[in-house]
Amino acid sequence: MKKLSTIQKIILPTSHISHVYEHLRQCGQQGVEGVGLWFGEFQTDVEFLIKSTIIPSQKAYEFEDGLLYTVGEEELERINLWQYENKQTLIAQIHSHPNEAYHSATDDAYPIVTKLGGISIVVPDFAFRAFKIEDWAVYRLSGSGWDELNIEQTKTLIQIL
Repeated sequence: MKKLSTIQKIILPTSHISHVYEHLRQCGQQGVEGVGLWFGEFQTDVEFLIKSTIIPSQKAYEFEDGLLYTVGEEELERINLWQYENKQTLIAQIHSHPNEAYHSATDDAYPIVTKLGGISIVVPDFAFRAFKIEDWAVYRLSGSGWDELNIEQTKTLIQIL
């Protein structure tokens, strides 16, 4: 069985970035965070191709000390079933923050991506800026938690087409 932790290259078509950014910007116009999910399949033991984007049904909240989005149990079940039926694997979650891109304690504690080797991407400024991978904060799940990748590691791992 192939593992996400063995992946050395993720091929990400720009159409999937555009799809998620559109959603993140719509959320940002309302002053809230949004999330999108990327699915795909192994091309080899170390190469993975993103083939699908899902924008899950989500609720967004604004509190005195920050913002939060949630994806409910029924929606997660629906996505799991879709994933199984389409023989695709969840590789990454991508969500927005209002200002700085970083993994918050909530992001660490309640990810949608839970397999070792999975990716979590945070986009700053509600994705209002033009897309630049250098703006992303990219994290990879390891046995010790979420490890932040530097820009060189990110550009080696994520190949944008």
